[in-house]
Amino acid sequence: MSVHKNVLKVIGCCLETELPITVYEFAGTKILSTCIFATNDEPLPWKCRLKIAIGIASAVAYLHTAFSRPVIHRDIKCSSIILDQNNVPKLIDFGLCISIPEGESHVEADVIVGRMGYLAPEYGGRGYLTEKADVYQFGILLFELLSGQRAAYFMMEHDITDIGKLCFGKLSNFIDSRIKNERIDQVQLLDFATLSRRCISYEEEERPTMIEVAKELRRIDQRFPSPS
Repeated sequence: MSVHKNVLKVIGCCLETELPITVYEFAGTKILSTCIFATNDEPLPWKCRLKIAIGIASAVAYLHTAFSRPVIHRDIKCSSIILDQNNVPKLIDFGLCISIPEGESHVEADVIVGRMGYLAPEYGGRGYLTEKADVYQFGILLFELLSGQRAAYFMMEHDITDIGKLCFGKLSNFIDSRIKNERIDQVQLLDFATLSRRCISYEEEERPTMIEVAKELRRIDQRFPSPS
């Protein structure tokens, strides 16, 4: 799992303690949630946010496809991502990961874990777990990168699946005010918001795969390059 550049690398294991301790690389102390939600810090520019989304999409797609049994992260959120000194994102917090058994298409989870409101409906409601649960959480991550606000606050007044409908025609209401002065292509922002909406579709069949998500993010980045 640690060969991907956007996954925190495992260096080894310490056996000199009562319980074994996994040792990871030191990749920095910046947590994405602090960088996005803290109002007293210098905001991450849009170009950086887009690169973070691309990197984490690639990491999650790697978990889903690089192994004989797909690995579902189950805890994709801003606080599960750290940034190195160059703002390269690293996915962390693998304690809730679960593999889909060989020959099966899903897992029936006995215990539902994760933050309520951030769980895919089919998982939070009946414990039905596929890779599309990660896609749902990634869609929420995209919303938070775009808006600079916690999705939990948004959900106090709206259903999270309303994001796409509310963005169309009112996109400026959802963009982080701290990046509004940047010269960002409006079509790029709309495409980003649309992808977020697709990822958090209520029906899992309507959500794209993480490979498709990563491909679309790269298209958005390359077709509408952010200004330097």
